Amino acid sequence: MRDTIDFGIDLGTTNSAISVAEGDTVRAIKNSLGQDTTPSAVWIPKPGIVMVGSRARERVEIDPDNAAAEFKLEMGLADAGRTFAKAGTRLTPPQLSAEVLKALRADAAMYLNTDAPTAAVITVPAAFSLNQNKATVEAATLAGFAAGSPLVQEPTAAAFAYGFHDTDDRAYWMVFDFGGGTFDAAVVSKRDGDLRVLNHAGDSYLGGKLIDWALVDKVLAPAAAQAVGVREFSREDRTWARNFARLKAAAEDAKIALSRAESVPVMVEIDSGSGDTELLEYTLTRGELDRVAEPYYVRAMNLCREAMRDSGLAPDAIDKLLLVGGVTLSPGLRELLSDPARGLGIELDTRLDPSTVVARGAAVFASTVRHPAPASAAPAAGGFAVQLSYEPSVTTITPTVAGRLRAGQDHDWTGYSVVLANPEGRPPYRSANIALNRVGAFATEVVIDERRTSRFTIELFDPTGAPRKLNPNTLSITHRDVEFGGARLTHSLGIQLADRTFSPLLRKGVGVPTKVKEKFRTSHALQRRDDEALIRIPVVQGERARADRNRQVGMLEIRPLDLRIDLPAGTEVAVTFEVDASNLVTVVADVELIQAQFEAEIDLDSITTPSADVLQQDLSVAERRLEAARAADDLPAVRDRLERLEAEKTLQTTREQVRAAATDAGAAATAEDRLRDLHAQLDEIEELAELPQRTRELLDLLAEASELVTRTGAARDEQELTELQNQAQRAIDDQNLTAVQAQIDRTNQFMIRLEQRQPGWQVGLFYALVEQPGLLPATREVDNLVREGHQAIGAGDERTLERVVQQLIRLLPRDEQDKVFGLIKP
Repeated sequence: MRDTIDFGIDLGTTNSAISVAEGDTVRAIKNSLGQDTTPSAVWIPKPGIVMVGSRARERVEIDPDNAAAEFKLEMGLADAGRTFAKAGTRLTPPQLSAEVLKALRADAAMYLNTDAPTAAVITVPAAFSLNQNKATVEAATLAGFAAGSPLVQEPTAAAFAYGFHDTDDRAYWMVFDFGGGTFDAAVVSKRDGDLRVLNHAGDSYLGGKLIDWALVDKVLAPAAAQAVGVREFSREDRTWARNFARLKAAAEDAKIALSRAESVPVMVEIDSGSGDTELLEYTLTRGELDRVAEPYYVRAMNLCREAMRDSGLAPDAIDKLLLVGGVTLSPGLRELLSDPARGLGIELDTRLDPSTVVARGAAVFASTVRHPAPASAAPAAGGFAVQLSYEPSVTTITPTVAGRLRAGQDHDWTGYSVVLANPEGRPPYRSANIALNRVGAFATEVVIDERRTSRFTIELFDPTGAPRKLNPNTLSITHRDVEFGGARLTHSLGIQLADRTFSPLLRKGVGVPTKVKEKFRTSHALQRRDDEALIRIPVVQGERARADRNRQVGMLEIRPLDLRIDLPAGTEVAVTFEVDASNLVTVVADVELIQAQFEAEIDLDSITTPSADVLQQDLSVAERRLEAARAADDLPAVRDRLERLEAEKTLQTTREQVRAAATDAGAAATAEDRLRDLHAQLDEIEELAELPQRTRELLDLLAEASELVTRTGAARDEQELTELQNQAQRAIDDQNLTAVQAQIDRTNQFMIRLEQRQPGWQVGLFYALVEQPGLLPATREVDNLVREGHQAIGAGDERTLERVVQQLIRLLPRDEQDKVFGLIKP
């Protein structure tokens, strides 16, 4: 068995690939057709027959009832699946992906003439959410890979592939990974042999598939409708499903061909619906492709700018743009990327094949990961085993190897020793005898060859010097010039608070595995006698300040049945998040008052495809909000945001995906993601539109407060006012509406406290309450309190008047109470 995993798999939307790292080389594994990539397509023509790859891809066009492709976009959706009519079966996206992984395993066994690999590093888009990652792990398990086969983000893998070949000592790179279904950008730092990803940005639903469908919807479908003489010819009409499958395949083939030609002929047989067929003949030009694809290119570049901005880097600080994914073969995209005015203006690096670079990088990473150890029984009586501890990939030539011996029964290790030998080393290496301690443990430095894999045998000797059989008795360590930084969290993780704000516990970009614990307080009491009572803490993934603009991925629930005592409001709850190296999450809530823990229901198996009707309703809301936002486009900040939405054709793309949602689960998932992002951007636009008015309100309040302090304030009031002015200026400079509103509230409270110290404050508040028509309820209690208040004013009794005012406030409607109490609290 291999010491390290060594195999890397790019499980792609359109194509998949597998590579293997062997010593100081990495090579792509060819499939049975001699190709480096295998189409991610499955064809089941009858029960018991499953075909994967090129033949299956061809059948998607001519036999769509029994073939499936592009199911990666549906990973993590519980209700998604593809039905195979002739076989009478339905497979989920993880099951379909498992068939692709099985085919890649078989290719590796045939190509290398060995047993199929039992573990592999599998790549996922950096923008994948928890449910999508979990579905990928499920697919790996179904395909026969061992538990513990890790996931790694696709742009990270691509960076490893380039780092494996690159000789630069210090550089910044940007990975531009535009695949068939997803887009990822990553900022990479290489410094003194250390290669690590600094930041990610991406879109799980931005890929070549969108460009293909845009070509169909905007160019080929209108031409086809004219060719067969029909008006209602649209993708959402299932009558035309076969026609659209053929058009989609033709669009994809033409897009690929336009990487090498200025124009290509497109010929598709179109069924008219009456049994006749017409041949669509159309010449598609590269210019048409570029015009259709430009909004998607623009969105990808904006995501790159976002990743650079969050890393504190400008484009001129990036040394190279590493192109990854089939879409980057487009000359139009490359020309746009190189343009410093319209694009990114970063030097393009195209040394590695963009179709296999992710699998190659995954293999490089796999060569640094110990192979998952099988569950091993204790050695038989008289036998010996060793549990080793060492790094399989290092940048030093004198790494440490440690181990602990085990025997089939209690054993005295006195006098035993081991020797580590590498007879093929340059020069050959053999350690001195290393004595075991009383528990059978040892640790030693060994010498390895530079830039090679050194393979050691471990020899065990008993006190007489006789050799004893040991299992395992080999290990390998590879020396590299570059150390590959570990995986990073690709989305912030936290909880939704009672006011719907997002409280992140783990920030995007932190290294994983990791663990964090924070304390919160419950917003209401929980009584054991109330069977319906429930404390629910949503677990949220994303970057938006408003929690419901992120993705809810789980729910912490505390019920009365779980409690031994009642929990009062404000009970402290400690929430612990733990994330493993594959970005899979465990959440635990600890209620110290009752010494109990509650594990979060990270229910990733019930996330479903949104219905077309719900998506249409949400789209209508977004359209109304966008129309209202356009009324404020005279503000530069608002105009800039609106121009970005227009450049990316955000609304147009969202409409197209909503229309296709009824017949395409991937389109429904894309539409839901687009709508969530659109609403979040509209939130920001509305805040920017409101900011000038709120800023003027804050400045007016501060001016009024300054006059009040000058007239009546003490030295401590002047100090507090200065601090308020400083905080207000920071909020205004940051253009943060929430912070500006908070400063308005603080300034109001400051002024109220000043007024409260002035003579006649309680009198003024009393008359404000009693003279406003309809504010107080018409009750005898109110009449008595009003009478008592007048008497207190006449007698100059301020204490009684204050009590009367407080009681009157409590008789107000709840929303009015909150307003008044908010003003008068000290």
